[in-house]
Amino acid sequence: MTKKTKMALCIGVVIVAIGLLFVQGFQANGGMGVYLTIEEALTTYQSDQDKFIQMEGKVDPKSVTYNTAGPLLVFNILDDKKNMIKVEYKDIKPDNFDAGYPVIVEGKFVRPGEFQADKLKVKCPSKYEEEEKGK
Repeated sequence: MTKKTKMALCIGVVIVAIGLLFVQGFQANGGMGVYLTIEEALTTYQSDQDKFIQMEGKVDPKSVTYNTAGPLLVFNILDDKKNMIKVEYKDIKPDNFDAGYPVIVEGKFVRPGEFQADKLKVKCPSKYEEEEKGK
């Protein structure tokens, strides 16, 4: 084989490998998922347990329980209309997780009204609040 042929073959193998990793990554979590409001998830998607979903809501302060032995974090998320979904997150509680903070959960429904989160992202509310006028 010529040097150009070997180089083309190596580049082709690398491109195919990257493509396979990319495709496998999307299949591992069901794709990019659908971004839904809590209300949309409750009315449309809670019966579809194979659908990967992303939702945002505020953590209900009265609902948070954390078992370090599991670890298992269980809490409810609420929207502005007080729609609620119970979330189970089987991982270590994020350092900045606190009741009342907005969170983004990614995962699937395991039962109607119960969501199994694979990822949990906590938004910092102070970062999104407007500065008071006059400061």
